[in-house]
Amino acid sequence: MEQVNHNKNVIEVCKNSIDYVRLRQDYLSKDNLSREYKAISEEFKEWLKKGYQTQSIIYLIESKK
Repeated sequence: MEQVNHNKNVIEVCKNSIDYVRLRQDYLSKDNLSREYKAISEEFKEWLKKGYQTQSIIYLIESKK
């Protein structure tokens, strides 16, 4: 009986570890996406300050939901 409980505990720990890794990956990907948006926004502001024509500035941003 003790081995069965041990196996259940091991499975539970593994599940929790995998869940944590998935949550961390999700957080980091969202954080990275936010940084990319901010960088693009800052670059766009710089282009406008330098007087580049807005007609020649095109951004294609894919948003993940």
